[in-house]
Amino acid sequence: MTALTPSQINAESERLAALRMQMLEMHPFWGYLLLQMKLVPASELPAFAATDAVSHIWFNPELTRNLNVRELGFVLAHEVCHQVLASMERRNGREEFKWNMATDYAINAMVADITIPGAPPWSDNRLYQMPEGALFHPKYCNLVAEVIYEHLCRKELKTAPVAVDVILPGGDETSLHLPAVSDHRGGIDIHLPYELDADQQELLRERILVAVENFHANSDRGDLPEELLRSAGLLDEPKIPWQRVLHHYVDAILNGDDYSLARPNKRYLAQDLIVPGHYSESISNLVVALDSSGSMTAENIREVAKEIRGMVPNAQDVTLIVADCAIQQVVPLDDLEEILATGAFQGGGGTDHVCVFDYIADHHLNPRVFIGLSDLYSCFPEKKPPYPVLWLVTEDHGEPPWGKVIEL
Repeated sequence: MTALTPSQINAESERLAALRMQMLEMHPFWGYLLLQMKLVPASELPAFAATDAVSHIWFNPELTRNLNVRELGFVLAHEVCHQVLASMERRNGREEFKWNMATDYAINAMVADITIPGAPPWSDNRLYQMPEGALFHPKYCNLVAEVIYEHLCRKELKTAPVAVDVILPGGDETSLHLPAVSDHRGGIDIHLPYELDADQQELLRERILVAVENFHANSDRGDLPEELLRSAGLLDEPKIPWQRVLHHYVDAILNGDDYSLARPNKRYLAQDLIVPGHYSESISNLVVALDSSGSMTAENIREVAKEIRGMVPNAQDVTLIVADCAIQQVVPLDDLEEILATGAFQGGGGTDHVCVFDYIADHHLNPRVFIGLSDLYSCFPEKKPPYPVLWLVTEDHGEPPWGKVIEL
């Protein structure tokens, strides 16, 4: 097989990045978890994908490029499920081959149930399509991996594991070589023999809690595996502060891989996918817009100003726009700390966000992420801007035509 060119690998990376943004839009719970993972091409991987369940999803572009968009989405969702199920940590001495099969049966049934939000129930409303050869059986639907494993132990299996060498790109110029990894022939991925330490397990637990909060912050849109999370005791946790949701989300965008919706790839627009384009320079520009109309309280502004100060070290540049029905102040990074400390914001009139987004476009600010503090009783541009938009809103708020909403 002829090796792929760098441009072909980049094209496949862009396709995965597009699916990540689609998942975040349609299913905020699953999309948030996927956003925490770095997508890394690994041409020597003997399967579509593999994951360490904490920070990386490796994919073989020579194999994944043969999948259609829905099949590729299925593969990504499958890898995300390894985070939620903590599949390696739950093995507890069980036979590895059958346990790997059991977890795949459980995961694939779960991913097959992810639907297109708003699609009529009588239609084929499944968002993803299972690749050929993936482990699936209707009798294992709605069963946990432990129960499926016991069933597999009572039957004679027609397949047997094979040992494969796995070579993965590392975090630097080196590669990770994992010899003789057991391949359970699940049709999707290779299960890596990683064991998570206590800190990593706590990180995953906290990440899932934030993903649940992200689901609720987006008006309970999309799919949430409630029974699974409740059985793990995760839905009984106290409500996560909006500050943590905001910081997790912004940090993931500012410190993510080098793709930007400000440069969409036109090749995939026909597939109804907005594909982030690849760029080489690091642009971690943060634009914050404060609604200074009469409806916003000083307490609202003080609370968010405190959070903005905490974000400043993570962004290369920060611009603060203060506006009501017109631009009142534009504060550069050098003056930001002083203005936020004094809280002296001009305004008090009506609310209109058209002028804010016009200012961003006219001055070519090109933000990596936009954060708007507002009650959203406002006017908005008809066209969605080509960058992520987050709204921090009061309890009584309007509905924006686009963007993620986090309620204070």
